Amino acid sequence: VCIRGAGAVGMSLALALSRQGLRVALVASGDAPAGPDVRTYALNAGARDLLRVLKVWEAMPADALTPVHDMRVQGDAPGAALGFSAWSQGVDALGWIVDAAELEAALRAAVRFAPHVQLMNDAPPAALRVLAEGKDSASRAALGVRFERHAYGQRAVAARLVASQPHEGIARQWFRAPDVLALLPFDR
Repeated sequence: VCIRGAGAVGMSLALALSRQGLRVALVASGDAPAGPDVRTYALNAGARDLLRVLKVWEAMPADALTPVHDMRVQGDAPGAALGFSAWSQGVDALGWIVDAAELEAALRAAVRFAPHVQLMNDAPPAALRVLAEGKDSASRAALGVRFERHAYGQRAVAARLVASQPHEGIARQWFRAPDVLALLPFDR
């Protein structure tokens, strides 16, 4: 299998296929983010379980994984509010906010030790090719694969804020036409 794209998705797939005994060529594409990486991923229980099976979850620093115990969502209309609780759902967390750079570092370390994964600069011949290069995939464009994009009409800012009060594991989101604000709990 040849996987083009060595981000979190490409590396996770390479590790999962390697565990099945398949030989995998992992081809990096694109440039790494410039400057400090402030991105985080919001992962559900299924993603956490996969990363545990791949021996990646426990390899990350504890402060790179913040559980979300409650979610509070507000809208514009009076009474437009939703609340979710891990306790009421009978789960240990609704999800986890994970440091993107730490996750990718742990995946890279696991890939280096995976017996059937080879990091390559060029794509070799393979029975199956996977494009995991993201939305601006040069390989997808070269194959002529097209898809429709629909603009949200939004711009995003990712930042890490330090609060004077503890977040208590609560994710807070406000949906106000046309804007959205999300404050996600994160310990790092």
